[in-house]
Amino acid sequence: MPTHRFRMIPAFLMGIIIGLTGFSPLFAEELSSEEECRQAVQLAMNALQEGNIREFIAAIENSSGEVNEEKRLRFDALTQKIHQEKIKLAARYGEPLGKVELLKTEKISDRFIRYTVLEYHERSAAVFRITYYRPRENWTFHFLNWTDDLNSLYEKAP
Repeated sequence: MPTHRFRMIPAFLMGIIIGLTGFSPLFAEELSSEEECRQAVQLAMNALQEGNIREFIAAIENSSGEVNEEKRLRFDALTQKIHQEKIKLAARYGEPLGKVELLKTEKISDRFIRYTVLEYHERSAAVFRITYYRPRENWTFHFLNWTDDLNSLYEKAP
C-alpha cells in the first residue's frame, strides 16, 4: 500500500507543474534589476506566510494596475488551483506553520534567476521555485512550480 502512495506523488506533482506552465508569464510586468526580483519574492513570501494566495501570485508576477477581465479570470483560476493543492498538502503534512524561508538563489548566466522558498508545515514543508528571465534589459516572471519533495535541498553535513 505505501508503494502505491509514493507512485501517485510524482503524477500529482507533474500535474501541478504541467498545469502551471499554462499560467506562466502572460501578464507579468517587467522588473529592472535582480534586487527588484528579490523584493517581489519577499512580497510573495509575506503573502504566502499570511495565507493570501492571490497576493502571492500578484507579487511574483509584479502585477499591479488595471485588472481586465482576462487577467481577473486568470488570477482566479491560478488562485483556485494553488488553493486546492495547498488543501492537499495540508491533509498530507498538516497546516502551514506561518513560517516561510528563502533558502537559495540560483542563476543561469545573467539571464535566469531562481528563488527557492520553503513553506513549513506541521509534518514537513513545501518547496516553491520562482524563476525570472531577462531576455533584454529587464526581468520578467518566467515560471512557478512547487513540490513536497525535499531531496534536492539536502546538503552534505560537515
